[in-house]
Amino acid sequence: MQKKQSILWLTSSYPRYEQDSASIFLRYLAESIDHKVFDLHILSPDDQYVDNSLYSPTIFLHYFKYFIPRRLQKLAYRSGILPNLKANPFLYIQVPFFLLYQFVSCYRLVKKLKPALIHAHWVFPQGSIASLIGRLTNTPVIITAHGGDAFALQGSLLNRIKLWSLRNCSAWTSNTSATANAFLGNIAQPEIIPMGVDCQRFGSGNAQLLRSELAKGATILLFVGRLVKKKGVEDLLSAYALLSAAQKKQTQLWIIGDGSERKALEELSRELDIDNKVRFWGKLPNEQLPDYYAAADIFIAPSITDSTGDTEGQGVTLVEAMASGTAIISTDTGGISEVIEHDHTGILALPQAPLELKAAIIRLF
Repeated sequence: MQKKQSILWLTSSYPRYEQDSASIFLRYLAESIDHKVFDLHILSPDDQYVDNSLYSPTIFLHYFKYFIPRRLQKLAYRSGILPNLKANPFLYIQVPFFLLYQFVSCYRLVKKLKPALIHAHWVFPQGSIASLIGRLTNTPVIITAHGGDAFALQGSLLNRIKLWSLRNCSAWTSNTSATANAFLGNIAQPEIIPMGVDCQRFGSGNAQLLRSELAKGATILLFVGRLVKKKGVEDLLSAYALLSAAQKKQTQLWIIGDGSERKALEELSRELDIDNKVRFWGKLPNEQLPDYYAAADIFIAPSITDSTGDTEGQGVTLVEAMASGTAIISTDTGGISEVIEHDHTGILALPQAPLELKAAIIRLF
């Protein structure tokens, strides 16, 4: 029997425990690989919440520690590296250690496993590290751009590093053309491969589990995602506050997710006097989301381009909502227009325009 080959993934985020939703799209992808042919090894940052509940006989999880004590390792996960740095500048101290130990750990695994290829998720820093190790060890490298690595992390030096990484890998992919086109320079064109979801799973949610206690005829507006600036939830709250008293009476706004902006958003809902109509559910296990999508009447993703230039590369939650059959409102930014066709599979408003979001909500009412 022929020995299975190994694939090594390098990533800055991966679910840390069974119900974790951190970069859940990577777990979907990992579990869909043909494990009769390949063993998949995944190297991701260590975290205090990592446990052994994700054990699999064909998916091997490796973690690199980058700071001590362990509880201070807070650069990755939660809101994401860039929002984490903005919220806590102390974390910049951890950046060089993060890069060094990711490189060392990846190099050691490549020498030990001799993988058929390295697949780096996000162009920087993972793609840069993978391309360098690929050249040192003569290992093929694939890099996948997800969005934040394209739209954010700008600067002449960083752009040169990212372009070097893409020129020195064997191939690269991007979730949308918008993400790919954000890399300016003379580089080969990528394969456009969007991140997918389990359509059967998201199409089989049980709406009655959540709607049974609601008033008859209530309309549920739903947001799912990290509570960070680029998600535009501030605009969603402002748009909801613009609805008439009668419209607010027949609706509820559900916000699922957590992040660095949560406290500010909760305070804004009180200032707008809508806190009795807005429910912050916090971070929920991904396996429960199909029921929330099924219970909702309208899914709203009001994404914007934030002050760092970061925006939505694709928007996996949009695909989840589509698979659930839930009506969608989003904004025309980043790669969203490649996922949602305006007036056909959803309504696209201008970003940072609460009045347009309000009009779209009323139109779907």
